[in-house]
Amino acid sequence: MRTAVCGDAAHIARLHDAVWRATYRDLATPAAWEGLTEAVRRARWEEVLGEDRPRRTTLVAEQGGRIVGFGTACAPTEAVFGGRGEVRWLHVDPAVQGRGIGRRLMAALSRQLADWGYGGCALAVVVGNAPAMLFYERLGAAGPAASPILDRSGPRTTSSSSGMSFRR
Repeated sequence: MRTAVCGDAAHIARLHDAVWRATYRDLATPAAWEGLTEAVRRARWEEVLGEDRPRRTTLVAEQGGRIVGFGTACAPTEAVFGGRGEVRWLHVDPAVQGRGIGRRLMAALSRQLADWGYGGCALAVVVGNAPAMLFYERLGAAGPAASPILDRSGPRTTSSSSGMSFRR
């Protein structure tokens, strides 16, 4: 596991797109399906990895020199997360899921948030993404019943997400 660099943007975008399409095949709107292309993701990842933000870091997990997972720790982007830092974009290649990569990424991102002084971490999971909710609940997250629904709609998407949180 290592910190992502600008040169990783294309690889992260390719993995992000592949995992998103496999995961949200039945959950995404047609507009999102058409609009959130690998090229759009690549431009966004070039922007994210090129910005110098004091409280944002992206980690990548590699196997055989290939990026197979990634996740980002950052300052909270939603008021409902309170004093918790946020984990965004945690994705693992389906071919290697179940091997502890997501768990190790989550642990490293949580440690980073603790080092920045956050009293825990929070994240949003798209409503209907039951495998992700189960993954986070197994790691100790308070499930959606205890957290508000977030509206993460944008120009290309319409989605509701469940907030999930962890305490240190």
